[in-house]
Amino acid sequence: MSKNFRSHLGVLFALIFSPICFAQEPESPTVAAVRKNKTFPNDWFGNWKGEVQSRSPSGKQDAFQMELRVAPTETPDRFHWTIIYEGVQGRSERLYTLVAKDPDNGLFVIDENNGILLDATLIGDTLTEHFTVGGQRIWTTSRLQQTVSGREIHFELSTANDTQANKSGGKDGIPEVSSLRLSNQQRAILKPVANNEAPKPEASSNTYAWKKLETEAYRGKQDDIYFVNERLGWYVNGSGKIFKTTDAGENWTMQLHKPGTFFRCIAFVDEMRGFAGNIGPGYFPNVSDNVPLYETSDGGTTWTAVTNIEGPPVVGLCAMQVLREKFVNAGNLDTRIRIIGVGRVGGPTAMLYSDDLGKSWQQIDIQAKAAMAFDVHFFNRNEGYIAAATNADPAQSNALILSTIDGGKTWTNAWQSTRSFELTWKIAFPTREVGYVTIQSYNPDLAVKERFVAKTTDGGKTWAEMPLVSDHKVREFGVGFLDARTGWVGAVPNGFQTMDGGATWQAVEMGNAVNKIRILETDSGHVGYAIGMNVHRMEVPKPKK
Repeated sequence: MSKNFRSHLGVLFALIFSPICFAQEPESPTVAAVRKNKTFPNDWFGNWKGEVQSRSPSGKQDAFQMELRVAPTETPDRFHWTIIYEGVQGRSERLYTLVAKDPDNGLFVIDENNGILLDATLIGDTLTEHFTVGGQRIWTTSRLQQTVSGREIHFELSTANDTQANKSGGKDGIPEVSSLRLSNQQRAILKPVANNEAPKPEASSNTYAWKKLETEAYRGKQDDIYFVNERLGWYVNGSGKIFKTTDAGENWTMQLHKPGTFFRCIAFVDEMRGFAGNIGPGYFPNVSDNVPLYETSDGGTTWTAVTNIEGPPVVGLCAMQVLREKFVNAGNLDTRIRIIGVGRVGGPTAMLYSDDLGKSWQQIDIQAKAAMAFDVHFFNRNEGYIAAATNADPAQSNALILSTIDGGKTWTNAWQSTRSFELTWKIAFPTREVGYVTIQSYNPDLAVKERFVAKTTDGGKTWAEMPLVSDHKVREFGVGFLDARTGWVGAVPNGFQTMDGGATWQAVEMGNAVNKIRILETDSGHVGYAIGMNVHRMEVPKPKK
């Protein structure tokens, strides 16, 4: 090995391994936060827009608009990553998916949904891609920065002709080096923008304030939260974790971490006895646990698998309800409890219930009536509704609401949408007569913008579609109501509030992708909890007399 070669090699190793190289620039607070809390891509959620300046060495210049839209999907490790270019040559919208391949090591993949997969690496707060296509070598960097004017994404793309490399060296022990001359460079500063069709949430005298609670960072949508009173509650998520609070969500303690389990729903009968439903394998990646239901009798300190479900195996659950029904017992007014569970997204469907606080479980077959089941609401042991879908393939599915008046022995279609690519999602009945169900649309046609909420005013006998917003980007999830007229819909990219029974809706800040909204009556008024990307709390005091 020549002296010159050893010299070059030494310089290369010094650049790669020397800690001095990484200590020259102080780590920004954003970088530290990303490393500590692993907030990518959560901190990037939203719509970002700016002007791209394109330049070449010959002096040719061009400019066009670029928009980046980042949002969660139903799958925790996959995210919408939409890039839109618009200029004199027209508009190009690229519906990509960001996949968290190994996020702890900064490894992601941009899935172009056409067979092309591009590796993307996150270092600090910068996402980098490097690839070749058609003889062109392309580098891109996207960096989230906090500036005096607010958050920005600094985007840069450089191209070089891979077939015009200049080669040198290669003699006398000197390594051959190929260098490339840039043929084009594009730069843009993308800033968060309000959605033209769904206005940015703004506080007003007609909105209630939702406070974000400090919880463990989570990539994706978390699914359920349950409180037995205003201070004592639990929430679950798809990483197999269960958290508990005893101070109204100000502090949370992790009670269980079970990798391979996707906890989708949770319900408690009282302060000690509760149940947590697992989505089950075969739908989301990395879910291997085939136990559909877990129980606790000590407030969540320990959890055990429920093994006493009669009938065929239940694959997974999406929702649970604790039904409390008044009845006369030996001349006294008493309460009996039925615990109900339904599932699942992607199918197969199942409904189970227990009338003895979980000592035994029975099943009701609903597979002939629905291909997917997402939520359940019973008024009593006989009358109830299931939010469902007609087909396990969203492209062929209609949104569906099932009803029964005989405890599930028979079911009828209370309402069914006429559009494909639709599912129902969550149910809220603030009164016996008035109820709401969220409707999801997965239609890829950008011209299909209308989003609806189903509403009943006769206890579920008939349902009508209420327009929510005209915006293709919106996808609905949870729903909760304070009374017949005041309520919320959780959605991507933000929530919505109505004060007039769904006649009009206003965008509100209550968190992204809120999947479940629980509202409890308290001595001082009402308290609401909403879970999605984060957990939020809302307090509504009693009106002054």
